[in-house]
Amino acid sequence: MPCQLSNHSDVDLSSLEPHVQGMYDFFDQKIGFKKPPTMHFDSDPNNQSNVLGKTAYYDPSSLEIHVFTDGRHPKDMLRSIAHELIHHQQNLEDRLNVGGYMGQGYYLENKKMKMLEQEAMLKGNALMREYEDTTKSEEMNKMSLKEWKNNELNKLLLEKFGILKEGKKPDFLDLDKDGDKEESMKDAAKDKEMNEEVEEEAEEEELNEEAKEKKETATDKMYRKALERGIKKGEEEAAEKKKKEAAEKNEEKASPLQEALKRILKAKSITLKSSGKKIK
Repeated sequence: MPCQLSNHSDVDLSSLEPHVQGMYDFFDQKIGFKKPPTMHFDSDPNNQSNVLGKTAYYDPSSLEIHVFTDGRHPKDMLRSIAHELIHHQQNLEDRLNVGGYMGQGYYLENKKMKMLEQEAMLKGNALMREYEDTTKSEEMNKMSLKEWKNNELNKLLLEKFGILKEGKKPDFLDLDKDGDKEESMKDAAKDKEMNEEVEEEAEEEELNEEAKEKKETATDKMYRKALERGIKKGEEEAAEKKKKEAAEKNEEKASPLQEALKRILKAKSITLKSSGKKIK
């Protein structure tokens, strides 16, 4: 049995309503509701402007689910409905009336309600994901069946008008450019996509290699400069050492002459060997 929808907002629910009913049916098959809830889609601009405002709530006395629609993605509204459907089931099982504090921040104060909220969050999201994946899978299967029927119809028409001889495969567009025109366009498109991915990976690898080479070249350049500086420094130190050694040798040669001159200057008189005269 479908649940009753009541739209009190300006949001167009024409695309959302089939999923609301579809998700409710899916939950009903999994959980088994004794009674369907009534779903109300409300608008509240003041609530919309509040970042931590409400997204939806469940009224156990009237079996009503209220969903706020202002500025929301349709899938987000489905998520709120999934959460409140679990609360609806808890209410039908007489588990929702646990007593205790139910005011602002009850999630932190009321442990029993906290457990029920966690159940709604966990189970609601899990069942909604199952509904989503199941629906997508069914749509894919319908598309595949429709595509197969269209291909068979096209083949029959081509054979009827003599464009395609019986038993011969039609010439499709060669999307992947491999020369095989008998390959279906669907398979060719997959091959093309795969080839493009391989080419992208090859280009990326090539760019990485180029970057690596550039990095190695920069490193080699750094080492070369360091080596050149080392060689230059070594040459300068060798030249300085050679210069120092030459100066020391010159100093050694000059030392005897300087000593002789010092003795002469200190002597009171000097006797010339050639004449035997003394010079004072």
